[in-house]
Amino acid sequence: MSVLKNIFINRAQSRLRAGWRILIYFLSFFLIAALANFILKKSFPVEIIRRLATFLVIPLIAFGTLWLAARFLDHRKFEDYGFHLSRRWWLDFLFGLALGAFLFSVIFICEKAMGWIAITGYFQNQKDGYIGLPFVIPLLMGLMLCVLVGLYEEFLFRANLLTNLSEGLNKRSAMPSKAVAWAYILSSLAFGLAHSLNPNAALVGVINIILGGLFIGLPFVLSGELAASIALHISWNFFQGLFFGFPVSGVFENTSVIAIKQGGPQIWTGGAFGPEGGLIGSLAIILGCIFVWLWFRVLKRPIALFNELAEYHSLK
Repeated sequence: MSVLKNIFINRAQSRLRAGWRILIYFLSFFLIAALANFILKKSFPVEIIRRLATFLVIPLIAFGTLWLAARFLDHRKFEDYGFHLSRRWWLDFLFGLALGAFLFSVIFICEKAMGWIAITGYFQNQKDGYIGLPFVIPLLMGLMLCVLVGLYEEFLFRANLLTNLSEGLNKRSAMPSKAVAWAYILSSLAFGLAHSLNPNAALVGVINIILGGLFIGLPFVLSGELAASIALHISWNFFQGLFFGFPVSGVFENTSVIAIKQGGPQIWTGGAFGPEGGLIGSLAIILGCIFVWLWFRVLKRPIALFNELAEYHSLK
């Protein structure tokens, strides 16, 4: 019985072991989200009303399940997931928004200069359920979706998974920095594999999503704060799809400020998967990592793994 208990319980910390905490959290989130989605579909047959309800309900589920995990599974303060709100936190948030916009502006300018894209129109909306509405409505709905995805994916893969993996891998014989490094890599692999079933996904696209996980997670593992990661995730998706008209991880938005026709070599452009599926996406990710490094350098912050991610601090 004692051996069996050790499989599930970390006696030194008086809580479930990291793997079980992660499993319970992920299952709870997806089961509750699936149930909510089923109820919303039955309750709101009109698509635009259902989407509005979804934008209200899913963030509450994402926040609620993470808060419950903090309280009853991880036994930590919610802010220790990367939400120590301060002037610096919001400054990093603005940096993340600006960086995502900058990187996709560079991609767009480069592809246009190479003749790989042609602009076919502006302020176009072909999204089912939104046709005939003022353009600002589907644009704002799309922005809300970007915010939703940016929040819950960062909750899942960085706040919960990366943090718990860091603690779980920080054995007595291991150094905290080594545990954080492995957690950083493994959470990014999970992030990439979670997108491998997206439409038009291919090897380069999956590799780039893994690299994207490393890129988006970089500010978090350097600072322990999620501000830049959340903002970068939101901005990256918004400017990729809703502003410049590229597919986002294989999903075509049908609403964009600039409508384009994609051409050029697929190995570079990513084709139907979008820039994330091509080498131009790889270069943008590398450029993004350089700018994150420069941001920390200019602000004279430590450029080293944030070892506290691997150190458990209980509620007591």
